[in-house]
Formats: sequence, structure tokens, C-alpha cells
Amino acid sequence: MDRWDDLKFLLAIERHGTMAAAARALGTNPATVSRRMERMADELGMNPVIKTPAGWGTNPEVRGLIEASDRFHEEIEREKNRLRLKHGLQSAEIRVACSPLISGHILIPALAECAREMENIQLSFHNRAMIETLSGNDVIISSLRPRAGRLISRKIGSIRVQVFAPERDPAIRDWGGLGVELREFEPMVCATQYFGQPPRIHVDTFDHLQLVMRATRLAGLLPVASGLEMADFVAVPDTAQSCDLYMSYHESRRGDPAITQVTGFIAQSVANSSFTRLGDGISGRG
Repeated sequence: MDRWDDLKFLLAIERHGTMAAAARALGTNPATVSRRMERMADELGMNPVIKTPAGWGTNPEVRGLIEASDRFHEEIEREKNRLRLKHGLQSAEIRVACSPLISGHILIPALAECAREMENIQLSFHNRAMIETLSGNDVIISSLRPRAGRLISRKIGSIRVQVFAPERDPAIRDWGGLGVELREFEPMVCATQYFGQPPRIHVDTFDHLQLVMRATRLAGLLPVASGLEMADFVAVPDTAQSCDLYMSYHESRRGDPAITQVTGFIAQSVANSSFTRLGDGISGRG
């Protein structure tokens, strides 16, 4: 292909779902992205994008071209980071996608202890729960192990979550839970079965759920470490669930010194965190 830069636009459409979303991610406008795709269509003899219910997305016929572009992009980033760090410069931005629980309670607090080791790494945290693909990120952490794509994935730990209820009303049936998009999350399934009904209040994060529980005195599902902070709440026996955590990155980034440093930092931070060192649910307090 004569115009390599056009591949960046095609890859952005694949990663972000539509031309409009790709334009936002690239800091340009949909008209520019559309012109690039028209130019690529002239070179390929077919349209690389098709109309979908969500907007203009990638044509399945260009899957091979997208995969080659993905490898090209990741390998270029690996070599750029190798040269930057070798000569004492900051790496390119390393985007880490994970839940707010992981970033806010595990990774960001650990940065203080690793300031010197991480001083040449440009980190960017993005809140994404239950993510299964890179979606434009360099590293993802999720309770779901990716099943597709050329990713290197490994389990780095687990978090225990449990139902907590007001101490004075442990049999309460009204409760608060995570958003409806996480209704298939195994701990949410088990909590729904325990209460016999869906949550009365839905929120996006465990931190918000903790605030709801304090304000309303509803029962709710929390990481054990968070539940232990809740005055006048007790853990409900036999409701603890273990959520494995998987860290993944593109296989072409193997050997990228910035990725190696970031994944090492993540693994060590998870291993040292009180949120992951509480291996068992608790039976109650009193």
C-alpha cells in the first residue's frame, strides 16, 4: 500500500468501532477519516468500511489487512520504546485499561513506591471493566480472559467479593449492585440469586456502591477489603466469590522494554495489595 498513514485510520476504526469514534480518538473529524477510506477503496478495489447499525465500521474482507496493520503498529511501538529508554527518554504513552477498583485502589497508590523505576514511563489509565480486547490500549486487566486475538495473557491474582448487609438488619432483601451491563458478572449472578431479585440501585463502580450502601443502609456486593471498612455492616456467610484477574498485551510487544516494565509493575502491585491478599471471604463480624 502506497500510503501507510491510511492504515492508522483503518486500525482506529477497527479499535473504536465506527468512523466517528475513530475520528474522536485521532483528534480529527469524520470527513477526514472518510476521505482516507475513499482513497483506500480506490487502492483496494473495494470499500474497507461498511454501514452497520452503530455507524460505519470495518468490512470483514479487510480482516487480514487489519491484522497486518496491528502487527506493524505494535512492532513499531516496541522499537520506538527500546530506543527512547536506551537513550534516557520517556517511553511512548502506555495505555492501561482496567476497572476503577484496580486503578484507584491498587495501581495508582503503588506508584508512590515505584516513582524512580517508573520515571521514564508515560502511563495513561483508562476505566474499562470486563474488557476482552485491547481496543486501542497497550495493556488490559480484566476478570475475563481474552479468547481471541494475538494476545499474551496471564493470571496475576484474584479479588474476593462478598455480600455485606447492615448489622441491625442482616436479612434485608433490598440491595445495591453494579450496572446492568455487568449482570452476567458471576458475583452479581450469585448475589441476585441470594437476594431473589435484581438490585434496587445500580451504579458503575464498587466505590460508588460503597457510598450508596452508607447513604441508604442497603445491602450490597463489595470487595472484602472494602466491606471491612464499612462500620455497622457484616459479611453475609456463604456469599463470597473469587474473581480472577488477567493481564494481557499484544504478542508483538514481547520484548518492548516499556511494556515489560509496566507489566512487571502491575503484577507486583497486585501481589502486594490488600485487595488481593485477602484470600478468603469472611463469615461475619460481631
